[in-house]
Amino acid sequence: MNIIIPPKRRDGRSSFVQLVGYVSVRDDISLKDEIKVDPRFKRLARSRGKVFERLVEYMNRTENLAESQLVSVDARGESRVSVDGVVSQHNLLSFESAASEMSGVSKQNDRIKDPVYHFILSWQEDENPTDDQIFKSARYALRRMGMQLHQYMASIHRDTDNVHVHVVANRVNPLTFKAVSVHGDADRMQKICRELEQKFNFKVDNGSWVRNENNEIVRAKRGYKKAPRGAATLEHFADRESLYTYAVTHCRKDINAMFRDKSATWDRIHAVFNRAGLALERRGEGMIVRDLFNPQQMPLKASRLHTGMTLSRLQPKVGTFTPSRINDADLRDKHVHAAYNETLHMRDQGARQERRIARAEARQKLKEDYQAYRKAWVKPDLFVAARFRDIAEHFRAQKGRIRDGEADPHMRKLMYNVVEFEREKAMAGLRIQLKAERENLREEGKFRPMSYRVWTEQKALKGSQAAVSQLRGWAYREGRRNRYPSGTEYVIHCAPADDTPLLKADGFTVRLHRDGAAVYSRQGRDSIIDRGDSIEVYHPYDGHAVNTLTAVNMMQWKSGEHGKFDGNGLFVATAVGAVAEHNLNQERKISVTDAYQRGDVEKEIGNIQSRKASNAYYEDLAQMRYEQRLRDENRYREEEELKPNNRGTFKP
Repeated sequence: MNIIIPPKRRDGRSSFVQLVGYVSVRDDISLKDEIKVDPRFKRLARSRGKVFERLVEYMNRTENLAESQLVSVDARGESRVSVDGVVSQHNLLSFESAASEMSGVSKQNDRIKDPVYHFILSWQEDENPTDDQIFKSARYALRRMGMQLHQYMASIHRDTDNVHVHVVANRVNPLTFKAVSVHGDADRMQKICRELEQKFNFKVDNGSWVRNENNEIVRAKRGYKKAPRGAATLEHFADRESLYTYAVTHCRKDINAMFRDKSATWDRIHAVFNRAGLALERRGEGMIVRDLFNPQQMPLKASRLHTGMTLSRLQPKVGTFTPSRINDADLRDKHVHAAYNETLHMRDQGARQERRIARAEARQKLKEDYQAYRKAWVKPDLFVAARFRDIAEHFRAQKGRIRDGEADPHMRKLMYNVVEFEREKAMAGLRIQLKAERENLREEGKFRPMSYRVWTEQKALKGSQAAVSQLRGWAYREGRRNRYPSGTEYVIHCAPADDTPLLKADGFTVRLHRDGAAVYSRQGRDSIIDRGDSIEVYHPYDGHAVNTLTAVNMMQWKSGEHGKFDGNGLFVATAVGAVAEHNLNQERKISVTDAYQRGDVEKEIGNIQSRKASNAYYEDLAQMRYEQRLRDENRYREEEELKPNNRGTFKP
């Protein structure tokens, strides 16, 4: 297991309401939702007031909701509740008042700027701890951090690849109103994780504390440093590959090998960076790695790439630092094998460079198209001023006729009052009508331009491959996955980010989920799910294996960089046979990259060709016999016609 401590707000105004709302009520976009042709969808407001209102609404939806959601209350007074599938545990009076209680206690200590403490305990992908184990782990972590008596709420999230629990605690003690210091909490939490792994027999994870051969928890030897916060933020929020990740991918292995073999020299070290389009330079008392082709790119500390990449460690071994002897022009022409491209996405790491560049360009084009849509969008004109002006002119004309036609001043004043009353009534009626018209425009999604996410969803429904890719990129960034209710063991593995638009298949209907998963249904049952890098097949043998055959045919629209079938022998054999038949008869080939399965495809192609050759031989032989029989019958008929009849004449 591992610990994640999300960065806090710089202004120190973290909100108990917003955090409790997020961790305990998953009321944001559900990845299981089907995308409809409807531009009205929008995210729920995340302001404190709106979140608090929804928390109250969740508790008051039905009269007996509190009883139906209350799971248990233990001897310590800690309650466990379930809200829309999210199981939470807290030591407060009620789920509804949790945020208000913590906020009230924190205000008793006016010296603490940010009393909100939030951390996440996350387990590995193949681990599935029970609720009891998770909540015991959360309580243990709070106790080891000195917050055993503090207010807290812990909520389990199982809608991601890694089961994890969010813990929101109040740093202010509810009895003494003193605040607990969380200085160095990341390192302390790493040690707590090793203790929990030992206590509950969880799988051991990496961190700043490890278990040695005697099963003792000791500090880990100094290894690689974490990615800079700016790089991690870029990769999380923009799904873009950072310079740090690029340098690690292209340089760290070779640098580490030189250090291990003690063969490092400045020329060899420079050569490693130069091949990747990077330059190692001295900066002050240290070294930096910069992008050779983009001077504006923020450079990277060399020690981030490898802890041995410091002058104090390298110079005693390889001598005084010397700059690269190859100038930039020579590098571009002779020695550069790759270059950093800040537009490439993290999700497609491992794909061919050409496809990564094409995908990045398509995503950029998608954003440009959205900006063009925003610029071209025009708010519907209700002609408000003109309509009010028309009413005013109408009643002004009435007053003019009264002024010209009525001589009695008292009667004229009375009639003026009547007209003024009618004018105010008409104005109020127009305001009500305008309010209804605006509401209708909101319902139709025409009152405001669509947000980028909603616009992208609508483009994906219309067949845009870049839009589908963007939806899957958001799901990848959030680390969340639309888990299908009943898993399948029949999967076709494709290349990273192998996105395709919605396809039309005979007998199938398709719907698109908000995570970009394309679900193909046949005869009322979900049969195939295309997630881009994988195609999941359900009911693979229904109707002469039509689901399997259709899923295999979908592979022809993938990149072909990777293709492997995962399932039992019958499923693999059926898929291999379908690939062989397809490749023999279709111009667009399906690529299978697994060596054994590719060999089976070649064998099956040979078998099909042999069968076809045998069938052709027998078909030719049958045709020859048929033609010979026709010739024999014609000759016999001619001979019969030439024979004389009984009256001595020839047959007619």
